[in-house]
Amino acid sequence: MGAVRSDHRKRCDRPVAVTLPPPRFRRADWLALGLTALAEQGPAGLTIEALCRRAGKTKGSFYAHFPAIEAYLAALALHWRETHTLHLMQEADKGGAAQDRLIALDRMALALDIRIEQGVRRLAQLDASVAAICAEVDRERIGYLEKLHSESGRFTPSEAVALARVEYAAFIGFQQLDLGLSPDDLHECYGTFMRLLVPPTGG
Repeated sequence: MGAVRSDHRKRCDRPVAVTLPPPRFRRADWLALGLTALAEQGPAGLTIEALCRRAGKTKGSFYAHFPAIEAYLAALALHWRETHTLHLMQEADKGGAAQDRLIALDRMALALDIRIEQGVRRLAQLDASVAAICAEVDRERIGYLEKLHSESGRFTPSEAVALARVEYAAFIGFQQLDLGLSPDDLHECYGTFMRLLVPPTGG
């Protein structure tokens, strides 16, 4: 009997393989996936079929979160606004003086994947809802730059507006023009431009 009980204990001690269901693909996962697809493939990577292949999910999983591709593209543009504009402003506002916040903002902006910005601009040419969100982002970014330059006390209101527009135009232009430069070279070039345009106080 003792031998039988021992054998029984051995069988009970064996690990039981449990197959867990794959983690559910959340709405946020679809949006993060979309920005990656946009960076790597441009707007062509944002069809439902292409997204489902990339995610390894069925169309039903996609439609559980988005009723149509148009709704997805609008949500993707809003997600881009949140992660590439509003979040940066919120983080910059944790700084002190206006000049310090501007430096922090530039540092964060230059760390972004420029392919995403390029992809969003291309997508805006194809989708009206994305274009509207893109235009709103442009206004928000310029307005925030104007605010920082105005709060620095170094510029008149009209100068702060003009400087914000020129600075932002350069930021977008460096991303969109094909200058034959690597992302690192583009970042360095824009950083030099900003140091020349707005030298540090007392510099």
